Order: sequence, then C-alpha cells, then structure tokens
Amino acid sequence: MENECLPDIQCTLPSVKIPIRQVGVENIVVPFRLESKYGGFHQLSANVSMRTNLDENIKGISMSRMLLTLKPYLDLPLKHVLIKKILQDLTNNLESTSSFMKFEFSLPINRKSILTQNSFPIYYNCKFEGQLFKTKDENALGDFYIEKFKFYQGVRIQYASYCPCSAELCNDLNDKSSKGYPHNQRSYADILVEVQEPNYVWLEDIIECVESRIKTLPYPIIKRIDEQEIARVAAENPMFVEDAIRFISDELNKRTDICDWIVKCTHEESIHTSEAIAINWKGVENGFNGRRYV
Repeated sequence: MENECLPDIQCTLPSVKIPIRQVGVENIVVPFRLESKYGGFHQLSANVSMRTNLDENIKGISMSRMLLTLKPYLDLPLKHVLIKKILQDLTNNLESTSSFMKFEFSLPINRKSILTQNSFPIYYNCKFEGQLFKTKDENALGDFYIEKFKFYQGVRIQYASYCPCSAELCNDLNDKSSKGYPHNQRSYADILVEVQEPNYVWLEDIIECVESRIKTLPYPIIKRIDEQEIARVAAENPMFVEDAIRFISDELNKRTDICDWIVKCTHEESIHTSEAIAINWKGVENGFNGRRYV
C-alpha cells in the first residue's frame, strides 16, 4: 500500500539553503558475484557506500531509494560497466548531477608454499569505486548534459621487508666474530588505479604486477624447508620502504592499460615505535597528484 497521504518533511525546504557535495549511506552489506581471472565466479559479500549531491532547495535524500536502486543489480556479476549503470540510475532516481559508489570486499586467491607447494587461500582487501558526473553542455540548446564516468580499483598487498641497514650491521658483527640477526617488518602496499574504457584490468593483474617485483611474500602454510627458502630469498632482497615503493611504481608504470595510479607503502617497524611510509603517484594531468591517499 502506498503512503501518499502520509506527511513527508523531506518535501519541505531546508532552513539553510546550501548545496551538499555528497550525502548518502554506507556500511550496506550485500552479496555479489565476481568473475575470477582464473575461471569461474566468486560468491562474495561487500560493504557498499552510496552517495549523491544534493540541491540547495532539497531538504534530504531518500535512503531507501538508494537501496532500491541497487537492489535489481545484486544478482549480476560486478564489473565497471555495472557500476556505471547503477550510478546512472542513481542520479536519475534522485535527480542529482553526481553520484559515487564504493564496494569493499575480500578476494580469495590460492597461494602455494614456496617449495612444498601446499596450497591455501589468501584474502586480499579490495575495492571498486565509481564516480559519475553530469555537466551542462554549454554548446547545446536547451538542457543537455555531458556525462563523465571514472572507475577505480584498489587492493592491499602484504609483504615482508628486511632492513638493509640491519643486515649490513649484522655482517659487520660477523666480521668481528660476533652475531646479530637482521630485523624485518610486516609491510603493506595500498594501491589504487584508474582504468579508462575500453581498457579492462583484473584485480589479479594488479596483484601479480606487484608480487612479481616484491619477492618477500607471506605464505599461509610453511614447512621447515619453506622457511629456510624464505630466509634465503629475504637475504637476497633487503629493502627500505623507499626501495619497495620504487619497485612497485616501476612495475605500474609499465602497464599501458592503467591510466593513473597512487600507492602507499607501510612498513610496520619492529625496532622503532613509529611506522615507515612512502607515497607515490603517476603524476598525470588532472590525476591523483597527491590529492588523495589510498
């Protein structure tokens, strides 16, 4: 039964007439399907945020209308084209000129132990972001709008970083007939990339791009021979946070299908009370350029 006869304060004018850049809902948990680069589909759940702009003469948005806009798409495989369609419906249903969506989820990928080849899934924290803007076409007669869509993919990748300075000092102790053990950090690379149509980049592509250069990776299952091999690889690949972000930046720059990128590396120090960080971006015109961190 419809409720046309019920009062609705949202239909009244706001007491302060100021436009709002973004207003919406977040922490919406939804099921969705995601195609895997390696075949088949993942059945996952995502934490979703939805936002739109609000005119100065409108008091508030309808939160239920946002979820009703999302509802028909829950059973469809999530891709950038689907996010674009949802945002188009969202701007039309809420009579706005800009809209934003973010899907945050965990993507499982199987990883084999470095020598014993024991396979077990690792979950990567990932996100899809979509932004839709409508601007009035000044060259057209009447109310015609130009639509612009931007799509971003993000992933957090864990790795280990073994301090070159600590390794050098341990070598010095060895030369002096003493002993020392180099310290290492649990480390993370947070990456956000912009991909423009008709290019398409798998999340797995971004992960493989980084992990192909950062050799010191974690493993779910480790036997003794695996642990020794990990130690050997670590000795060959010590790195500061500056080294790590340069390696990752170099690999991302090789990808011609990625329009723009921004990366933050964090090394959780084991002998310092602070964390070491480094942030880098591609530097394209009208790109990230440090205006946002991942």
